[in-house]
Amino acid sequence: MPYILSCSNRRIMQYKSSYYSFYLPVACALLLLGENPDDYAQMKDILVEMGIYYQIQNDYLDTFGDHNTVGKIGTDIEERKCSWLVAKALELASEEQKQILYENYGKKDQACVAKVKELYHTLNLQGVYEEYEKKTHEEFMKLIESHPSNVVQAVLKTFMGKIYKRQK
Repeated sequence: MPYILSCSNRRIMQYKSSYYSFYLPVACALLLLGENPDDYAQMKDILVEMGIYYQIQNDYLDTFGDHNTVGKIGTDIEERKCSWLVAKALELASEEQKQILYENYGKKDQACVAKVKELYHTLNLQGVYEEYEKKTHEEFMKLIESHPSNVVQAVLKTFMGKIYKRQK
């Protein structure tokens, strides 16, 4: 059966990383300070988007990151994970290239993994990711700098500084 990626990919990323790693720690801090997190909707939206960006980075680093720096050897392809890379590959691939994915994605065979990685290189997914990262960073910085609170800006810039162009 062909690998089918549903529209829920974004939702998976949102709930996998965004809330527990980005929004909820800040919401807890706001509660501890006696603030109502609902009064910070714009900040919540930015943090949720940062979490999605972070998960896309994870997906990218799983395949293209240096395993000595990342600290693990990526297995998303073998494990048939619903990653940003396979979603983007399906978006960009011709029917012939999609067939390569269908035949090789999710198989614990290094020859199959190599074919998927070769297709990722053919589709220039590294370049696509680099463009996504640059554009996303620019958009985040505009959103952050437009926030009326300097304290919120500082918090969001700290988060962005920790994740932008990370290698592990």
